[in-house]
Amino acid sequence: MNLATLPLLPHQQSNCKVDLPYANFHELLTSKAREAPSREFLIFPESDRRYTYQQFCEISLAASEWLTSRTHNFGTICIAFRNTPEFLAIYFGAVARGITVVPVNPDLAAAEIAFIIENSDCEAVFYDPDLEGKIAPLKKEMAVPFHSFANVSDLPQVDRQIAEAHLPKVEPNTPAAIIYTSGTTGYPKGVVLSHMNFIVDGMGMAEWFEFTPATRSLCILPLFHNNGLVVSTTTTLFAGGSIVMIDPKASLRSFWALVDRYRATHTSVMPSILAAILAMGFDGKRGQLEGIICGGQLLPLSLAHRFEDRFGVPIFEGFGSTEAASYSCFNRFPASRRKLGSVGTVLPVCEMKVVDDSDLEVADGTEGEICIRGANVAIGYHKLPELQAQKFRNGWYHSGDFGLRDTDGHYYFRSRKDDLIVKGGEKIYPAEIENVLSKHPNVTESAVIGVDDPILGQEICAFAHLKDASATTENELLKFCAQSLARFKQPKRIVIVNRLGDMQELPKGPTKKILYRLLRDYYERRLANSEDPEGLKWVLGSTGG
Repeated sequence: MNLATLPLLPHQQSNCKVDLPYANFHELLTSKAREAPSREFLIFPESDRRYTYQQFCEISLAASEWLTSRTHNFGTICIAFRNTPEFLAIYFGAVARGITVVPVNPDLAAAEIAFIIENSDCEAVFYDPDLEGKIAPLKKEMAVPFHSFANVSDLPQVDRQIAEAHLPKVEPNTPAAIIYTSGTTGYPKGVVLSHMNFIVDGMGMAEWFEFTPATRSLCILPLFHNNGLVVSTTTTLFAGGSIVMIDPKASLRSFWALVDRYRATHTSVMPSILAAILAMGFDGKRGQLEGIICGGQLLPLSLAHRFEDRFGVPIFEGFGSTEAASYSCFNRFPASRRKLGSVGTVLPVCEMKVVDDSDLEVADGTEGEICIRGANVAIGYHKLPELQAQKFRNGWYHSGDFGLRDTDGHYYFRSRKDDLIVKGGEKIYPAEIENVLSKHPNVTESAVIGVDDPILGQEICAFAHLKDASATTENELLKFCAQSLARFKQPKRIVIVNRLGDMQELPKGPTKKILYRLLRDYYERRLANSEDPEGLKWVLGSTGG
């Protein structure tokens, strides 16, 4: 299918000549099932379940029929599962019918889940029964129907031909998923991704890394993120390979054992995961992994060198975003073609450039904002027209990331254009935490910054100004945050500025805007190397992220 024949948005058009071999996810899955029905597709070590391409294709059709038995009018559904067969069964079953799926992070607080359910306009919620304690209050408060789904084995048997005949035609630009990511207002923003976005990006990466049916991907990142859905799932599926699905929380200590046991050839991680694996002191089996895909935050060269020297596995750093399906550029394959320190060159499925504040492209070697356009770039944001106009202007997606391109076409990531915190690959805006702190009766104002952390990349430090400096402790504020924020969003440290000897107020400019830069400078000068500077008692706390 020639993309030139499709009604593409301006920011999806490019000079790249890309042919789309499959119109949608179901076409992709059924094609691979026809090619090799008995080849292993999905392996779930925790539950000891395995599915061939043929078996999972039948499961997805059964899930599709089961969904229609709940209602015939689903447009959008929310799903809350970990990396389980049930997540993928409902996902593939839903998108086969043209239903848009909103994956929900099960670790979010109940209030955060409620926001996504309401904001996405979903018509039903499907969830793992293990989440009943968190979901039960929402079922009482929300009008949307909730359905627990325990096991794919509970799905009814279906006649494949009849089930296929019931499926509607799903066009490539039909929304497949809305992935919620942190927003500048403190509320998550929904990124709408089409079947075309997923498949084009997966195709680009599969061809870049020369994936084959012998490829075995170890998926240790969550499926509710675009990385798990695109890099591990869609990319490996496109190549007809196999995927070992792991619960991210249980994967690190057994990482090398899993690689060895399941003969994994590739995995996708954040730099913080590489640091954690190094810190654990386990030895890996050299030569088993052919490569590690890495991105999501800056990869320190020293970390890359230490990991490669110890384990003998090449790391391929890349750059991208949820709004570009996942990755848009990568270090070249094989490893001998890499330029370490860069995030590589542009995938053949899209285009990139670096611009100044006037949106004019800058010369190579000059820093500016990185922009992307192509068929992998999202439809846009859900119900955020102003942000849509700002970020997808002039036919390009403006990433908000600063970087540069060298004369050889390699890109280099420098920093976020805004104050985004990236903690262990999780993207967190300060406003999300400030919104919670502002609800405390003794907090007059607050400011949240990201501070360097050797394992997670960044940790969260909050500065709070109190009405009565003696009435509330740092630990009480940490516990207050824990009531409304997911664990990974909770500050590790909270500083009450009223009690600081040399900064009694949050620093502000002439327009009374809080100067986050000065807070970061203060932290580096006075607090970074001491847990108790001048009598200040840091609360590292059990509720920390």
